[in-house]
Amino acid sequence: MFKNYFLVAIRHLKRQPGYAALNILGLTIGIASALLIILYLNHELSFDRFHSNADRVYRISSDIAEPDDAFKWATTQAPLGRTVKTEFQEIDQFTRFSGAGSVRLRLEEESYFTEDMYLVDSTVFNVFSFNFIQGNKETALDAPNSIVLNKSLADRIFKGQNPIGQILESDRFSYEVTGVYEDMPSNSHIVADAMASFSTNQNFYNSQSWGSFGLYTYILLNENADPQYVQERLNNEIIPQHVATIFDRFNIKIKYELIRITDIHLYSDFDGEPTALGNIDYIYIFLAVAIFLVIIACINYMNLSTARSMRRSLEVGIRKVMGAARTSLIRQFIIESILLATASLILSLLVLLVAVPILNNNLGTDLQLINLLSIEVLFVVLGIFLITGVISGSYPAFYLSAFSPIKAIKGGNSGKRTGNVWLRRILVGLQFCISTFMLLGTLIIYQQMNYVQTADMGFDKDQVVRVSLNQQVRERWQTLRTALLQSPLITKVSSSTNTPGNGVGKNVMEVETNTGVMDTYGVDGYGIDYNYVDVLDLEIVEGRNFSRQFVTDTATAVMVNEAMVERMGWEDPIGKKFRFDQDSTVFHKVIGVVKNFHQQSLYNPIQALLFIPNLENPIALIKVEGDFEQGMDHIETSWASLFPNIPIEYELLDQNFLEEYQEDQLRGKFFLGFALMMIIISGLGLLGLASFTAEQRSKELSIRKVLGANVKGLILLLVKDYIWLVAIGAVPAFLVGYHVMNNWLGDFQYHIEIQYVVFVLVLIIVSLFVVLTTGIQAFKAASANPSENLKYE
Repeated sequence: MFKNYFLVAIRHLKRQPGYAALNILGLTIGIASALLIILYLNHELSFDRFHSNADRVYRISSDIAEPDDAFKWATTQAPLGRTVKTEFQEIDQFTRFSGAGSVRLRLEEESYFTEDMYLVDSTVFNVFSFNFIQGNKETALDAPNSIVLNKSLADRIFKGQNPIGQILESDRFSYEVTGVYEDMPSNSHIVADAMASFSTNQNFYNSQSWGSFGLYTYILLNENADPQYVQERLNNEIIPQHVATIFDRFNIKIKYELIRITDIHLYSDFDGEPTALGNIDYIYIFLAVAIFLVIIACINYMNLSTARSMRRSLEVGIRKVMGAARTSLIRQFIIESILLATASLILSLLVLLVAVPILNNNLGTDLQLINLLSIEVLFVVLGIFLITGVISGSYPAFYLSAFSPIKAIKGGNSGKRTGNVWLRRILVGLQFCISTFMLLGTLIIYQQMNYVQTADMGFDKDQVVRVSLNQQVRERWQTLRTALLQSPLITKVSSSTNTPGNGVGKNVMEVETNTGVMDTYGVDGYGIDYNYVDVLDLEIVEGRNFSRQFVTDTATAVMVNEAMVERMGWEDPIGKKFRFDQDSTVFHKVIGVVKNFHQQSLYNPIQALLFIPNLENPIALIKVEGDFEQGMDHIETSWASLFPNIPIEYELLDQNFLEEYQEDQLRGKFFLGFALMMIIISGLGLLGLASFTAEQRSKELSIRKVLGANVKGLILLLVKDYIWLVAIGAVPAFLVGYHVMNNWLGDFQYHIEIQYVVFVLVLIIVSLFVVLTTGIQAFKAASANPSENLKYE
């Protein structure tokens, strides 16, 4: 029986290859796009779940409230981990990560930079399940001056030789390589190229300072522990005993929060995360997009099947007269639908085999095709298959099988054989609604990303090179600076302890209020030299810049930005005092006010900043004018002549700044791609419907043409119905799109305003697409010779 159904389905599809091709192509694009989204969502939802104890590992983070400010840090103080491990029986183990940033490691005369190195406790492998390749993970980091490397770094340094026992030198310490581990997967919220034993830095390791934040502290709870209870104990016991004694006198309140490591990537709202985060809201958005794609593909199938029902009404009538039951007809049509869905699913998997590597290479994603075999994804694939094969085929099956056999044979189903016209119009309108919403969202995302890249950040970031300086280079900084300025392409050179695009350290200090009283505040600030303002083209709105002409500047001068003036409510900021240490007799006075600029991304408000004169800094800023490649050649040549054994490590300031938006840019590209897929799928459906409509109305068009109608009028007659559907579908799309995208823009402190022009542009784009798609078929029908269509009448 089923073999017969299958053979009939094959014959039917062969008789209508164009119809089959449109359906298969539409379903293939929809299923492939949906599966691609599922792979992306699977990756986002899998963060840190590879750890064997993932459900019991939590990070302690800090929630800090000042009298006039509040913020949340992902880091805590150095003594916290050891203290809670000793005092809390609910905690089995702890470990800490202290970021060392980019570090130069030397093997004999060769130098290698590691981008992400951390100092960690020896317990790290008891808490996290990083895969060890060489060495003993139980003892690898027990001893001071021990280091373990990931496989990529080990291969780069030792080139296939055994690294165990080898000695690597950094600018501060010597390390013995005691282990190699597999590269941490891309779905880890913290990624380390190298991990050195925390005890290497004994002062830091044994620090009992509860006033300084900067370490990521992780705890492994025992199986029966309640994380909420542990958090309450942290705030009711640790805070009063160790933290409040320091901060209460400054009227600063600290709370600790526990967050499960599997929740960090999608749910964290803490500053200072070790890697870029995702967002649970985008999970829901992309899940909706996947559903929309499948729905649109299914709508195409249903529309084309019901619209072409006239061609099968005679078949249905004859089969019913010959004794076929309605259930057998339903099975026949559903098997045809499943056959199409199966072919589309196979083609979709082939498309993914090609598309995923291309996307990974061009977008920097790490989608894994093997994840299609995971249980969760297989269930989703099965669901998509059932929806496209069975559910979308059910309506045409029930509709076609309901034809009256007598009327079908006599041609009396004319009222039905075009399908349910109104239902088709509603479904097509829904397609346009979804496609319009996606296109609107895509354009707004790209407008915001363009605004982010071109907005006036308050400083000059174009062709500014950011170079890291180790201690050896810092000792000869002035010599390097002089060499750099020998080229006319290098116009300005500066150094600092920080640059725009990065977070700023906060210190508690006394600040003079507008009434002249010294009060305590947490102040963000960093060190700069005399030329920092010039290199970034910052504007001094009051007072002056640091100057070599004033010898006391390095000892007692500071500058602030306008946001600091506003925060303090100063009417006259020049001369206002800061005291960095309560026990010190030295006061630093404000000599200048810098116009506000964006120290961090547009997600953040402009923060109040303090600038401290400092002449020995870890970062150089070099402004290149004119030919950038020639300027870089001079920078590299100057560096190599002074430091031949130290490779230069640099990045462009504007690129460093844009890394803040890397995840949004990636999502924007995905959104654009899926919006185009939706429009293409809708277009394929329209092409089929327009072709059928033109064929169905061919005699009507011929009669109109004989009676004097011109081609232009006939084309308009066929196209106008679809234009009305576009307009009707645009209304809910615009209303929902405005609400959703306005909420998305709200995540940015500085963003574009949604203009009515973008709605008009979307409407024009969709309308043009519809006119071109349906107009081609309309033109063919309207241009046909009337005698060909009427010669049998």
